[in-house]
Amino acid sequence: MICVDGVYHAFYQHDPNSIRHGPMHWGHASSRDLVNWIQHEVALFPDENGTCFSGCAVETEEGQIKLIYTSHRFDEAGRDFQQQSLVHADRSLSKFEKEPSNPVIKNSGLGCFRDPKVFWHGESGRWIMALAHGETVGQSIGFHSSVDLNNWTFESEFGNEDGRHGSGPWECPDLLPMVAPDGSKHWILVAGIGDEAYAPGSGTMYFIGQFDGKTFTNSNPRETELWLDYGRDYYAAQSFFGAHKDAPLSLAWSNNWKYSQQTPMEEFSGLMSLPRHLRLVETPDGLRLGSFVPDAVSGAFPTIDLSSGQAQPASGTYHLEKTVSLAPGSQVALSLFSADRPQFTFLRDENGRTRIRQVRDAYGDMNEFAHDYDIEAGDLGTFTLEVFVDNGLVELNLDKIIWTTNVYYPDTPGGAVALTGI
Repeated sequence: MICVDGVYHAFYQHDPNSIRHGPMHWGHASSRDLVNWIQHEVALFPDENGTCFSGCAVETEEGQIKLIYTSHRFDEAGRDFQQQSLVHADRSLSKFEKEPSNPVIKNSGLGCFRDPKVFWHGESGRWIMALAHGETVGQSIGFHSSVDLNNWTFESEFGNEDGRHGSGPWECPDLLPMVAPDGSKHWILVAGIGDEAYAPGSGTMYFIGQFDGKTFTNSNPRETELWLDYGRDYYAAQSFFGAHKDAPLSLAWSNNWKYSQQTPMEEFSGLMSLPRHLRLVETPDGLRLGSFVPDAVSGAFPTIDLSSGQAQPASGTYHLEKTVSLAPGSQVALSLFSADRPQFTFLRDENGRTRIRQVRDAYGDMNEFAHDYDIEAGDLGTFTLEVFVDNGLVELNLDKIIWTTNVYYPDTPGGAVALTGI
């Protein structure tokens, strides 16, 4: 994803012949306001090096636009074989020419070697690539460097003993410099956890640390787990190159590997989250990554009035914001889509600790779609509850720090909303 001359460009894995996973191409959409998007022709097609897995886009100091992606094929033994390829594009991102010397990073034998995220590291004067690494089920992030985007040097690897390690791979990394409220500089490493994340299935974790152009160092104890979103449907979050350096803009895939191939769609499979600006915030537990929806996007959602505790939206797209106060031992419940039971319940125990219980019923043939689990929210007695609903996609946050994103398939997307217990 990249912003060029005021236009946001989002590329995504896409099979033009199927709504399910198939030979991957790159789809392409663009927008000037992050609300209204134009769908373009397919940008990248498979070639002799394989299909087109995930990647990124960058702009050089000379104004040249480059795409870097993972070429994927199967080797003679039928195993995944992944290498990194380079593409030259014009500034309108309507013409694409693959580098003749592709792949620019050959695979030395790793089973997981994909999802390049590239940025310019000014302190070292080099391009840095963060790449999902691993011999079989990769659960680390490798860092590579280059001065010209063609010739790359492996620098280091991070994550083998840090954060969450389940049965799934780490995927789709991102690495961002950010400034804390006290003016100190930090680096945020984002990684998709393919399975056994905070919630069942896939999720998006992040680390706060330092990066010197070669090595990422975690600032927290290795067992610390920080989550960009605690819901079931927020994965592979990526930032736009060239946009909003003070508050990077990120977009995620709203789906889950547990059921992504079973979603009951006829015209599409999966969808994207709302874009979110990222920022570091101070909390009682230390620095954490908060996020907020851009004004242009949030302003496109009609706001419903929940002052009486109930509301009837005019459609399936709406926004609500409400200050909630919980006394020890009390709870507040939020019901959407005229549901018989609440999807979200906010509970504060006698010790002052708050948690979110979220429930989703089974649907269709998705065996692992249903859930019932808690999100620990810390010592929150009073908080601002904000919810964006877009025809079944629900993105909820507390104080713009704790987020949970979940997809529903309601019979009545514009059904009644109720907040009880206030």
